[in-house]
Amino acid sequence: MIRVMPLPLRRKKWIIVVLGVVVLPPSAVIVAAAFLAGCTTSIIPPADPTDPVSIFVLDYGRHSSLLLRDTGTQAFIEYAYGDWNWFALDRSEWYDVVPTLFWPTRGALGQRTLHVESNPETILGVVACEQVLEVTVSAQRASELYAELHSQFEQRSETLHYQPLYDLAFVHGETAFHLFENCNHMLADWLRELGCEVRGPAMAADFVVRERAETVQP
Repeated sequence: MIRVMPLPLRRKKWIIVVLGVVVLPPSAVIVAAAFLAGCTTSIIPPADPTDPVSIFVLDYGRHSSLLLRDTGTQAFIEYAYGDWNWFALDRSEWYDVVPTLFWPTRGALGQRTLHVESNPETILGVVACEQVLEVTVSAQRASELYAELHSQFEQRSETLHYQPLYDLAFVHGETAFHLFENCNHMLADWLRELGCEVRGPAMAADFVVRERAETVQP
C-alpha cells in the first residue's frame, strides 16, 4: 500500500531556534511554546444534522487539513491551506521562516483526490498523518463547502502549481497567510461553515472532537 508523504512543517527544531534567536526573547519563546502546546481546540459537531454525513480532519502534527466528499465522483478531496512560497514552492530554508510567519504573505489552497473508504482507520492507513478525526455534519453543508472550495480552486486554475513533495496541486489562496491566519485557523473557519462550533485558539493542529453534552456547564 502506498503511503502519502506527511504535510507538516519540516525542520521543526531549527524553526524554533530561529524564532527564539532572531525574533523573540527566551521568556517569550517559553510562553509561546507552552501556549501552543497546551491549548487544545475543541470541535463540537452540530446537534442532529439533517441527512448526516462524515467529514474528516487530518492532523499532521503542525498542519491540519480537511477531507470532503466530491459530490460528483464520490471520491474524497483533501483541502489544505498554507503559505505559497513555503508550502506550494517548498521554499523552506531558515531565512524563509520570519517572512512566512510574521507578515502577511500569499496564501495557497491545495487539493488532492483520495480514493479511500469513509472511516478513520482506512484513511490513517493511506495518509501518513498523526490522527484522523471524524465529524458528523449535514450533507447539505458539506456539499456547499465542497462547491465553494472547488469553485475557488477552479477560478484560480491559471496559478496552478503541483508540489510532488506533498502530492498536492496548489492555486493562489483568497486570503493572506501569517502566524495568526494559518492552516489551522482556516480549518476552523471551514468547520464553522459546516455548522460546527470551534472553541480554542486553533493556532496549532491540536484538535479534539467533543460531543455537545460534554461542553454543557453544570
